[in-house]
Amino acid sequence: MKKLLTAITSLLCVYAMAQTQALDSKVYAYATAKPVDKAGNTKTVFSGSGAILAKHQLNANLVNIGGAVSFKAGSKYERFLIVQQGMLRVNFKGVTKNLERGSVLFLLPNEEAFLENSSGAPAIFYMMQYQPKSAPLADSVKRTEQGFMLDWKDIKFKAHDKGGVRQYFDIQTPMLHRFDIHVTQLNPGLKSHDPHTHKNEEIILMLDGNGVMQIGESNQACGPNDAVFLNSMVLHNITNTGTVPALYFAIQWN
Repeated sequence: MKKLLTAITSLLCVYAMAQTQALDSKVYAYATAKPVDKAGNTKTVFSGSGAILAKHQLNANLVNIGGAVSFKAGSKYERFLIVQQGMLRVNFKGVTKNLERGSVLFLLPNEEAFLENSSGAPAIFYMMQYQPKSAPLADSVKRTEQGFMLDWKDIKFKAHDKGGVRQYFDIQTPMLHRFDIHVTQLNPGLKSHDPHTHKNEEIILMLDGNGVMQIGESNQACGPNDAVFLNSMVLHNITNTGTVPALYFAIQWN
């Protein structure tokens, strides 16, 4: 019988999020992210606060072949996971799915999940955990009442003149008035749009390709695995400076 190597790691201490200083609008590079465990399997990409979120953290987590992670969201935080590399077998609310790269898992407070890497290659997932400064008023029409999984292959791709988009969701959660997630494909040499601003805070999380982000009056390079944090009303856009399509998550909230 083949022996299954399973390393179950609790992430509760990793996501204590003691640091609450205001986040700067800039590119946060994966290569320089700070390890938070001795093995270096978990790295904090950024941690701090914004205009809407009192505590906000993005971590990158490596799950080696045969490894596993179990966690519970806790009563104070919502969590959003993105499979960045490889494939993870996820058990959530009694349902098990193989989630490939680009798939997501959204957890409401106190919900639990179990992630296992049963594939033949290491996997990486990003986890965004947050707590707002104040809870929104409930809108029963839009508000989601339970977490969910979304598989990359089930998200419809809509082509346009600059590449295309996959719209994951646009919802209200118990902690956010609006949570909007989509993935953009931006063809080489093109810019996403003219530099603009909006009230929503935003994260750009790179999956593939290379680009330059205009952030205010500065231009900053970004590549695979990097994250960009944009505060409310900060002027920004992204230009694909590579030779292949750039693929990135755009995550907004208010």
